Amino acid sequence: MSSLTKKVLDAYPAEAGLPPTLLAEGVDKLYECAGVCLACADSAAGESDSEKIAHSVKCMRANNDTADLCTVTARVLARQTGYDSPTTKNLVEATRSALIASADACQEFQETDYFALAARACRETEEMLADLLRQMEEGSSADYAKEPPSATTPAGRARTTKGGGGSRAGSKSTKGSASSKASASTKGSASTKASAKTSKSPKRSQDDLRAMRVGELRELAKDQGVRGASGLRKDELLEALLT
Repeated sequence: MSSLTKKVLDAYPAEAGLPPTLLAEGVDKLYECAGVCLACADSAAGESDSEKIAHSVKCMRANNDTADLCTVTARVLARQTGYDSPTTKNLVEATRSALIASADACQEFQETDYFALAARACRETEEMLADLLRQMEEGSSADYAKEPPSATTPAGRARTTKGGGGSRAGSKSTKGSASSKASASTKGSASTKASAKTSKSPKRSQDDLRAMRVGELRELAKDQGVRGASGLRKDELLEALLT
């Protein structure tokens, strides 16, 4: 069943650099791990054995730090507008380090259920972030939306002007100007079609395409008119470009 996070990311009005499914899984996993770490730290603090609490203080601290970093990283990943590659990657790396430290600390108390569960959650989340980071590095920052969507014109969509308020000047155009525009359009239509045919990117060999980065393949796919190019992986892009 699709999560609400994926549905929201699917509804993003501009093109994103990573598939919504991958981003949604990452965001949901980070929030889940944050909850597990907080619950683990709270359970440890609620133990009646003061000596056991004292021994697990370091682990509780690690869990709380990891929960904070997971939450921040999830929030940053969910924002695609104005994507900042260095900041995002550094944050992901810092969170991975915290997850490893927390998992190792919890492993020392694995005989206790809540510590064992927290260690498992941290290791699974760290593996997920490692995969996500690889996907980010394969792509290009150019694939992410650079302009924030406005209230009237979402980023990634062409601006269109329809009749309405503020269009009185256009409505006062003379019949002569309308006919001259139609004439100019008719004369230029043939040359426009011809130039459109020649503007397409030339075909490239299979070896050339395989040597290209994912970001370059996505740009080429967009030029070739491949729909949803920004959400395709490398093998999918190759298949679309070679057919």
